[in-house]
Amino acid sequence: MSDPLPPSVAIQRALGRYRGQSLGIRGFVLARHILAPLARVLDAMPPAGRLLDVGCGHGLFANALALGSLERDVLGVDPSGAKIAVARASAAGLPNARFQKGLVQDVQEDGFDGISILDVLYLLPVEEKLAILRACRERISPNGVLVLKTNDTRPPWKYRVARLQEQVMTGLGLTLSHGDLHFLSREQNAGLLELAGFQPRIVDLNNWLPYPHVMFVSRPV
Repeated sequence: MSDPLPPSVAIQRALGRYRGQSLGIRGFVLARHILAPLARVLDAMPPAGRLLDVGCGHGLFANALALGSLERDVLGVDPSGAKIAVARASAAGLPNARFQKGLVQDVQEDGFDGISILDVLYLLPVEEKLAILRACRERISPNGVLVLKTNDTRPPWKYRVARLQEQVMTGLGLTLSHGDLHFLSREQNAGLLELAGFQPRIVDLNNWLPYPHVMFVSRPV
């Protein structure tokens, strides 16, 4: 088994795969890297095995997973056909990354060793959040890990910044949403994970950035 790359190196190599894309897309994935602690989330994922990235967008995190270790087989899924097209182009020649248009409920595979969901659930109402988490529970291996990255509602000033940013993103059509935004506190997200059949561990990702980043590292029960 080959040693995985450091997460920061894997992310930088993933960013390099978007050089042929438009300025807007290059700016979007670069901002994604700058504004979210992706390296810390990447470090929580298994170094080997079959991995699923739910709501993969343009494929930055999924590509970083694949580039970080050839022992990983990575599938990214997203409902946006335009974003999946970019993700597929960015992964050209990468043997262990593939992308599928659709929802996690459309994925016909199971037994994933790791599943990641990054900054997706606050775009959805509670019943849809729970449906996605339950679909992940059905597709994860008994010893797998679900890594959920989202934003907390505390501290209030960071929450207001995160909410305003997402309102701008959804208003411009850069992020798909179902109407209003649906942020939950860390306790509420932990409760949803438990309802879906996971035992969550909360990891505080707060740093100098004005966003209340929080991660849940969860095992099926």
